[in-house]
Amino acid sequence: MIKYRLASQKDFDEVQKIENECFIEPYSAEDLRYEFEKNPVNKIIVAEDEGKVVGFIDFLITFNSSTIMQVAVTKRYRQNGVATHLLSEMEKSFPKNIDDLVETITLEVRESNEAAKNLYLKNGYKIVVLKEHYYKDGENAIYMLKRL
Repeated sequence: MIKYRLASQKDFDEVQKIENECFIEPYSAEDLRYEFEKNPVNKIIVAEDEGKVVGFIDFLITFNSSTIMQVAVTKRYRQNGVATHLLSEMEKSFPKNIDDLVETITLEVRESNEAAKNLYLKNGYKIVVLKEHYYKDGENAIYMLKRL
């Protein structure tokens, strides 16, 4: 049974492995370590099966908005609802204080990443705009938003 929890320092190596497996332009170890240790507005939630991290969501909360930096699930666990559960767990983790309520969630996704676009659309995200040549390799990004 898959469990979802906030990441801890002990998850770093497994998250980095998933990062490298899943992304065309993965975070460097230094950038990922910053997200784990120093970024004051960052949170990472992991999906864990039998003690092994099989996916994660990396997101920021600033004022009344959250930005999804990354969602990644190992190939073996894709198409099983893990990414949808990670999105749900992220939303459940948002502050409940009326002054800190998250009102919107935003993200960028590669224009070619049909699986991710479909995941977000299925979970209530709307396409806002195309960001041309957004990624280092020149690919466009689709900017998406969900209002809570």
